[in-house]
Amino acid sequence: MNNRAISAVAALVAACLIWAWAFGWFEGKQYSADPAVAELEKERDAVFAKMPEMTEDQRREQGRALQQKASGLTPEQRMALFESSMPFLVPMFMKRFENEYDKYMAMSPQEQRKELDKRIDEMESRTASGNGGGGRGGPRDIDPKKVESIRKKMLDWTTPDQRAKFENGIQIMNDRRHQRGLPPMPRPGLF
Repeated sequence: MNNRAISAVAALVAACLIWAWAFGWFEGKQYSADPAVAELEKERDAVFAKMPEMTEDQRREQGRALQQKASGLTPEQRMALFESSMPFLVPMFMKRFENEYDKYMAMSPQEQRKELDKRIDEMESRTASGNGGGGRGGPRDIDPKKVESIRKKMLDWTTPDQRAKFENGIQIMNDRRHQRGLPPMPRPGLF
């Protein structure tokens, strides 16, 4: 994975963790044996418990604070934190993506183009401002065996229909990016 894809995954993980807490998925959680990872997991859970009462700005601020603290972990610790969250994050993200995809496909061609342009503009704005690009927060050199292990697990946590919609959604986005003279989004290569 390149730095942009890793940043996108990190941002998705943060968003999914918020949803996971809202559904009560952290209750009774066993924390990592690594004290530094366990401390961050507990802090994350405490923050997520307050998320329903927070404004969107407060959520973003708390998310940034957690991301900052996670940046102090070693790459191995960050990977452990990421992996411990994946069994519920991946299915949740894919379900959310599937719902958004279905809404998009029900739009008229004009509405679809407007929606794509809006999302592309948001992505480009985040990248230009340093809030979505540049590979912040993710592991740089992942062991190929680890990548393959994660890929296999992701296959277990998603349906063939979700994977097909995901691939088609990326293709649609990249086709529009090409029309606008922009480089394609990198494919995560996880499915």
